Amino acid sequence: MKKKALDAGKSLQLAGIVAAAVLAVVLNVLAARHFRRWDWTAGKLYTLSPATLSTLHNLQEPVQIWVLLGGGDPLEQSVKQLLLSYTSETDKLDIHYIDPDRDFVALQDIRKRFNIDVDRTDQGRIVTDAIMVVARGDRHWFLLPGDMFEAAGEDTQAKPREEQAITGAIRSVLGGEKVKICFTAGHGELSLQQMGPDGLRVFRDILEKNNYEPVTIDTTEPNAYEPFKGCAVAVIARPQGPFAKDEEARLRTYLLEGGSLLATLGPINGTGENGMSPPGLADALAPFGVALDEDFVFEMAPRLAIPRTKNAQFVVLPKDHPVTAGLVPVDASHQPPRVVVAIARSLHRVQADATMSDLLVTSDESFGRRSIAGAADWTDAPDKRPQDPGGPLVVAMASERAKVGPSAPHGPRVVVIGARSVMQEQDWTEPRATRGAAILVENAIAWLAAKPQILDVPAKAEVAAGIKISDAERSDVRNYVLLLLPAAVAFLGVAVAVARRASERRPREKRGPRGNGAS
Repeated sequence: MKKKALDAGKSLQLAGIVAAAVLAVVLNVLAARHFRRWDWTAGKLYTLSPATLSTLHNLQEPVQIWVLLGGGDPLEQSVKQLLLSYTSETDKLDIHYIDPDRDFVALQDIRKRFNIDVDRTDQGRIVTDAIMVVARGDRHWFLLPGDMFEAAGEDTQAKPREEQAITGAIRSVLGGEKVKICFTAGHGELSLQQMGPDGLRVFRDILEKNNYEPVTIDTTEPNAYEPFKGCAVAVIARPQGPFAKDEEARLRTYLLEGGSLLATLGPINGTGENGMSPPGLADALAPFGVALDEDFVFEMAPRLAIPRTKNAQFVVLPKDHPVTAGLVPVDASHQPPRVVVAIARSLHRVQADATMSDLLVTSDESFGRRSIAGAADWTDAPDKRPQDPGGPLVVAMASERAKVGPSAPHGPRVVVIGARSVMQEQDWTEPRATRGAAILVENAIAWLAAKPQILDVPAKAEVAAGIKISDAERSDVRNYVLLLLPAAVAFLGVAVAVARRASERRPREKRGPRGNGAS
């Protein structure tokens, strides 16, 4: 009887275990099919917008994503949490996480596949120029650190833009064309195909990694009636000869119909009385209020002139504008990269229906030499003559006209830099302290080619990105950590030691003998 009761009990236990296992399997299946995440962050950082949900739900083909962030990167956890929200909505995303400091083999594979640059910081960490690659078939899209957040008004605040960036990258590899950047040829301009001082090969690679399509257009060809058709931005990189009238007319038409232009127009050697030739672009730039001076700028301020260059190479002072972002000092403790130019001309404003902004200026000790005839015989900077304009002189300008249509992302824009040295390969090989010219050019392309953001992906609320400490506050913290805190601990230790010694010297109270009786 007891044996039967024991067998029945074991059977009941076994049935309970089987039922629990079946219930666990069913719950896991249901959880997998109906997975849901709750976003408890204050700004709903990981709650996807309807536009992103629509993009994910409509994916018909797999999209691969490589995340090149290490565990010590501040973006790593935020990006990972957001991508978990993405994968909870679709099974079409194939995501690979690669830690550059640990996954060396995987990093080399992705580096070769997408031509990604790898460098090492002073602290020994490996960093890449792209932190995420989104790909489908033969189409891919790079995401850079700057795509993931936008600096807010306060230095310690930032606006997260991860969702806009990732959703935009997914949409880009699904369809659409890359932004076309057209470089003119036929006037001795820098070449996209060449390396070295006469080439733009390094800049071309940078543009391609930033999802632009750089192409060459020869505006001197006989049948080049619409050479700028399909160009988001036209680039004239250091021409050594003038544009013909018909070429200039086509450029002017392109600009007034909504195009944008980046031009580096330093002095051009010529056979004229002043030893220079005009580039033949006055009529094209006039509607933007930008005019070129026929002079050669010399910077005589010792703090700005580069030694042993006859004062023809010098540091310029940037003015606040999107094109000079990251180059204007914020305070005395902020040392942004310096912009160095060489063989420069000055610019001035003319009356036009446009919004003009000075970008780069010289000091009040500079001047513009109106004639460079006989310059080959100069052993030093020439003297300023009465007819030569004095500083400060403008050597770069930006201008924008009104929109040509309500759907245009912005009006026609131009950025003119009056220096022959800007956009050369060496600008991107300079150390950070003197790499300002490269940053200026990259900012100019971004401003000129700006397209509307994905408006149906709303911006996230600002989040704290750090703390701002002044020099005085930094000194207070240092004194507190190195002096006050150790002194307080030492004082506390001395106080404890004194109290303990005093207690040891105090006579003990006499106590009666232990036992059943009392004294």
